Amino acid sequence: MRIFRTIKRLVRILFVPKHEWVSIANESESIGLIIKYYAWPFIVLGALIKAGSVFVKFTNEADLIQFKIPFSLTILLFYMIVPLFVLIVGGVIIDRFGKSIGATGHKNGALRLLIYSYTPVFIATILINTESHLQYFQYVGVISVYAVVLFWLGMTPMLHILPERRFKFLVFSALTLVFLFFVIMFIIRISLNLLYPEGVILFL
Repeated sequence: MRIFRTIKRLVRILFVPKHEWVSIANESESIGLIIKYYAWPFIVLGALIKAGSVFVKFTNEADLIQFKIPFSLTILLFYMIVPLFVLIVGGVIIDRFGKSIGATGHKNGALRLLIYSYTPVFIATILINTESHLQYFQYVGVISVYAVVLFWLGMTPMLHILPERRFKFLVFSALTLVFLFFVIMFIIRISLNLLYPEGVILFL
């Protein structure tokens, strides 16, 4: 079943990344299928958990209760849009930059590299969105840092970037993703302020 392939890929990219990157570099699966069967389940799960959290903690005040379901559904939609936007747009930009500095290798290699190295971010997002109050749980976001390690390890097998250009490529990629994240979050924040009263936004 496809779910077992996804779980296998998840485990191997986290624990034996060097070997897994070589396997990924030899695959011919389309980007659409990678997003559909690998990235999308994590994105949807994280968004559902966030929307559920918002729904549960939403106020029951008479003047705001009417927004409970619409706001929760809006959060569900927006929290699916954010990672897709960052991955797809970021992947295209990074891919073009990679080619400009001599990257070769797999077709759409940068996008593949980005999606699979994003795995720790998927996991951290899901855990953070549970809004658990367990001790030290606020530090779970540190897991995301491992994505940088995975990205670094995957650059050579996926893109064949020269050693002296890998750091430049890493810095450009990181700055691009951070910029895109803040851009889309800024747009979403403005949209929410336009769609809902100020009292509703407090429940994010």
